[in-house]
Amino acid sequence: MRLSERILNRAEFEKSGLGQRIQSLHSILLARYPFIDRIALALYDPDTDLLKTFASSNQGGPTLQRYEATLASVPSLGKLVEERASRVVDDIDESFHAVTPHGDWLKSRHYRSSYTLPIFRGKVLSAFLFFDSVEPAAFTPEVRGVLDPFADIIAQLYLLRLSAVQHLIGAVDIATGLARIRDVETGQHLERIAKYSRLIARRVADHYGLDDETIEYLHLFAPLHDIGKVGIPDAILLKPGKLDAEEWRLMQQHVVIGEQLVEHIVADLGLEGDMAAAIMRQVVAGHHERGDGSGYPRGLAMAEIAVPARVVAVADVYDALSSARPYKEAWEEARCAAELRDQAARGQLDAACVEALLADDGARRAIRERFAD
Repeated sequence: MRLSERILNRAEFEKSGLGQRIQSLHSILLARYPFIDRIALALYDPDTDLLKTFASSNQGGPTLQRYEATLASVPSLGKLVEERASRVVDDIDESFHAVTPHGDWLKSRHYRSSYTLPIFRGKVLSAFLFFDSVEPAAFTPEVRGVLDPFADIIAQLYLLRLSAVQHLIGAVDIATGLARIRDVETGQHLERIAKYSRLIARRVADHYGLDDETIEYLHLFAPLHDIGKVGIPDAILLKPGKLDAEEWRLMQQHVVIGEQLVEHIVADLGLEGDMAAAIMRQVVAGHHERGDGSGYPRGLAMAEIAVPARVVAVADVYDALSSARPYKEAWEEARCAAELRDQAARGQLDAACVEALLADDGARRAIRERFAD
């Protein structure tokens, strides 16, 4: 059987998420090396110095999800970056003395040896790839000689995925002229929506089965929720007072306009059926839907609204309430919380998402203050 057939059929493999692709490659490796118990990819964000779990494949047991740490706090990995080198650990129990959530997690699941490789995009660190085994000293030179080509495949898949997502975001930015979305849609508003959405998504991940890859795409695409507003006349978009019935009808068209823009861009980039593109569609199409059917443009019930859209809806409502507008002052936190819970009780907003946002008062306030207008 050909390699592409052993993984998935070609179309399914190209459109699947990176986590699924790693799982497929892992299944091939296991046929030769059944002791390779885990493959994991952690992405690196140079703006925050954070390493974040992204995609992985385990033999049995839960995967490590929603873990992040600064690269500065892991000097052994920092050394690999400086030397552009890989690392073999023959005995994790003997080598990992520092108490860290990642090290403790590996030990608790009886992993004994590991093989780690940094992934670079040009000269810049982009991710780390980890192979782990419950057997000590599993990663001999012979084994590494076989693993290295697989590591190259995973690295290229990740870099292609990163490039595709960045092209998608860049194309939307250019096509819609986000800078034109003034007043409510300031750059800081967009940053707040991204951060609130990530905060919510991480807390509801177990409840709704969101993996790290989905959370990362949601974080990236949440700021583009209102891209369709570029097609709304300034007289309506920037009106300081209340919109009349006809103006409100026209304002609601920004969702349909946004969907059309997304479809054109996705088609132009050849990303139909892609996981990242699907999440972007869900955010743009569903963030004004409400679970009681009172939302727009389709009047969906809660069960019909995609979870990424529910997350962004809560983030968007909270930001509207907690921010000053030409027609209102910023609401105090207690009043914001009461309104969100009231809308959740009426079935308009997702209750789990509302409680996720309100549960971490410190993180929510830090976002509000750091990205204040």
